[in-house]
Amino acid sequence: MEEPRPVRRRGRRARRAVGGGLFVPLPEDRRACILPVVGLATPVGLLVVNASAWVILHLPAFRLGIAISAFISSLTLNGLTGVNVYRFVRGRWPDFLLSRQEHQLLVFWMAFVVVVVTAVLAALFSFIGMENARQLPNGIAVLTALGAVGVPLLLSWGLVRGRRRDATVPPER
Repeated sequence: MEEPRPVRRRGRRARRAVGGGLFVPLPEDRRACILPVVGLATPVGLLVVNASAWVILHLPAFRLGIAISAFISSLTLNGLTGVNVYRFVRGRWPDFLLSRQEHQLLVFWMAFVVVVVTAVLAALFSFIGMENARQLPNGIAVLTALGAVGVPLLLSWGLVRGRRRDATVPPER
């Protein structure tokens, strides 16, 4: 005897697979999402504001933790960006001095130093920027955060765009 097949609900599927090939069902009409979003905006906003106020009241306790998080985050983002830059340069200019196999260890140590120094600076500026809760938002902290996120993301975006462009251009003869 055959097992009954699950009932498929009509709806729009997400364009990309989400985690392990699962698809998130989206409503046919996007207007159906408006009321839940509007309904959730105020409670979520209240939770965010109260959490922020609590962090500000206890800023000295959070300051070191945020600086450590900035260090780890910067190591991760800058390390991944460094790997992407190296792969891009090596693929685009294989005869370049730093792309050669014999210089790989030198490039690794240079990249390591750059990544660690930028991570230390990100942590230091984050720590200094949150010295006084009454001076928040602080320009140093905001610029550090924007730089720590913006530079790796823009570099990665540019490299991906460059790879796509290279893939569409036929090789020269």
